[in-house]
Amino acid sequence: MPIFIESQINPSDNRHLKKVLEIIDAISEGTIVWLASDFQKFHLEEVSGYIKSQKHKYIDFFALRLNQEAIKRSSEVNKLYKLDVWNNLYRVGGSQYPPLETYYAYSQVPSAHTGRAIVKVSYDFERVEDVKQYMLEKFRIHIPYLTNVWKSKKHNSNDCQLSIGGGRGGVNFKVSARNKYGHASIYLHFEKCQEKLYHTFESRIKGLQKVIHPMLKAEVRKIGVSFKPDNDLDTTIRNLSQLLDKMLKAMGPELYAGLR
Repeated sequence: MPIFIESQINPSDNRHLKKVLEIIDAISEGTIVWLASDFQKFHLEEVSGYIKSQKHKYIDFFALRLNQEAIKRSSEVNKLYKLDVWNNLYRVGGSQYPPLETYYAYSQVPSAHTGRAIVKVSYDFERVEDVKQYMLEKFRIHIPYLTNVWKSKKHNSNDCQLSIGGGRGGVNFKVSARNKYGHASIYLHFEKCQEKLYHTFESRIKGLQKVIHPMLKAEVRKIGVSFKPDNDLDTTIRNLSQLLDKMLKAMGPELYAGLR
């Protein structure tokens, strides 16, 4: 069944209560999870009472309380260099303080209800948007520490390039498994407002070629490389992942931690 999450780091309030009630109105079945640092009893009574008033809906409701120690640890991790956050998430969950505890639960789903069938995604690699979605999912495996790859994207069927945020406004990675010239490519694009940052990298292009790729080039506020794609799409995506990983390691300090 679908899962709907309403989250806040402060105690439950009327604004978030209203959102939970709106979710109940909008669905016929599903699991609703409300995260908060604490809950007011009347908020939970209103939610459970509202669900009970709609017996035809199959809804499970959980109020999960955030541990204050987990909030503190999350704040500490949030101060880290952005590309180090993924590998330090264990500092939030891997302690003697579980990040979440079940504070309240109410179920209105019959035990015999099986929910919806899970349909395996079938890709049509003749469709540009399917190739980009597949590429995004592979990046989540190959470079999970780049948290931008975990964001859902609406793909433009008229653009073969997958766009991924480059750490600051006006900077984006553009990645293609096969562009309009028949090449695989990965380029970091800089808008006019980031021209100074572009020239910083342009001045270091020879050093970047040594650690990223010998054919890396900088031109027209773009830094990257194109190459002949492999006949196997997975191999091409793996090669793009390796290049993106190298670019992040070489250029990341300026992109994600500010200019030194």
